[in-house]
Amino acid sequence: MGVISVMIVDNESARAEKLASAFRLHGDLTVLATATSRERAIKQLSLAPAVVLLNFDALKDRTLSRFLRTVQTKSPSSRVLLAYTALPEDDQLIDAIRTGIRGYVRAGDPPALVAQAIRTVAAGELWAERRILVKTISRHLLLPDSLRSHVPDLQPLTMRERDMLSMVLQGATNREIAEMSSISERTVKTHLYRVFRKLKVKSRAKAIALLSNS
Repeated sequence: MGVISVMIVDNESARAEKLASAFRLHGDLTVLATATSRERAIKQLSLAPAVVLLNFDALKDRTLSRFLRTVQTKSPSSRVLLAYTALPEDDQLIDAIRTGIRGYVRAGDPPALVAQAIRTVAAGELWAERRILVKTISRHLLLPDSLRSHVPDLQPLTMRERDMLSMVLQGATNREIAEMSSISERTVKTHLYRVFRKLKVKSRAKAIALLSNS
């Protein structure tokens, strides 16, 4: 892959410099610039970093989607990796990925782990927990219109039920679904019972067969 160029955007300059110093110990990473605000970061996008490591707090009252549009305009090849001081709810992480970020880390993660995330993102892959990726896929693929094409009078599925259905379609067992969703297997069975009833099928196999044949 060669050397990966990075720009660090963090509202705390000491934290940005600490990361920059740590990254300089990695032969495959080079820090092009650091910025303590969204405005300064935008001015430095002309450097065309491969990865922009953006602390979410640096956006302040500006929206993430607006920043990503600016990156796309000024440096289309740059990929954005978010750093959160505290991870938000799953729905917010999913929305961020669907908006265009390529992954996320915690601001307090070890620099070596952040460096690995940067490499993954630079390679064109996503860096996120498995459950977040599964939920993101489910909400992209299992849209209401698509489901209604299979079951015309379908009763609406909740977001949780769509997540469960997506994991079923990927071959996950009830135990795996429970682990990824941080709930009990009994609760998984309850959700799936409701899903199958709405799809008018009586088993996992029939649900998979129904949604696999368009």
